[in-house]
Amino acid sequence: MIVEKLKVGQKVTVFPMDENEQYVSSVYDIDAGGIYIPIPYAGNRPLVLSRGQRVNVKYIGEDSAYVFVTEAIGRKMEQDRLPMYILKHPLDSDIKRIQMREFVRVPVMIEVQYAPHHEKDTATIKKAYTVDISGGGMKVAVKEPIYKGTMVLLTFTLNIKTKKKQQEFKLQAQAVRCQLVAEDTKVYHVGFKFLDIRPAQQDLIMAFVFERMAEIKRRQ
Repeated sequence: MIVEKLKVGQKVTVFPMDENEQYVSSVYDIDAGGIYIPIPYAGNRPLVLSRGQRVNVKYIGEDSAYVFVTEAIGRKMEQDRLPMYILKHPLDSDIKRIQMREFVRVPVMIEVQYAPHHEKDTATIKKAYTVDISGGGMKVAVKEPIYKGTMVLLTFTLNIKTKKKQQEFKLQAQAVRCQLVAEDTKVYHVGFKFLDIRPAQQDLIMAFVFERMAEIKRRQ
């Protein structure tokens, strides 16, 4: 396997071994001494690492994503007072390639209808809006809890510019997580995993995802 190496300026996501939280940073420098990254943050919360602590690191190449396990080997303060961690270089054999279609998700708000998958009564169909989408699932904002394991039918339409078409999807999905994100308005974010998606459907969703990624990058 040809591994796309980390580059200076590349975004990385750091996952401590004992947490599920994702911390975001970027590569400030790379030399023989290690990989230098500014202290990663999850929202406003910094990642606190001690020397020798092991973490997972993910990064995105041209057409794949990669993950490796490494450890913090030191800290450094740049002249501009930017504190950073030094991570140990991984061996090429320790860098694992993962499928982009399962990893990449983009924020987008589109209308989606959902209903228990066994119900045919239109009265059970409810409307919600997506928070993000990937080739493997989507996160949806709803006004009621949808508990882990719940099976639903998701119906939504994507405008795929590169294909010059609007494509409707009707996909069986399963709730894999549910989180209350707004106590006052009782808004829940529910993560759904697509269960019966065909390769052709997944390719169309990924085409939409990459279009959306390009739009976001142009605005930055």
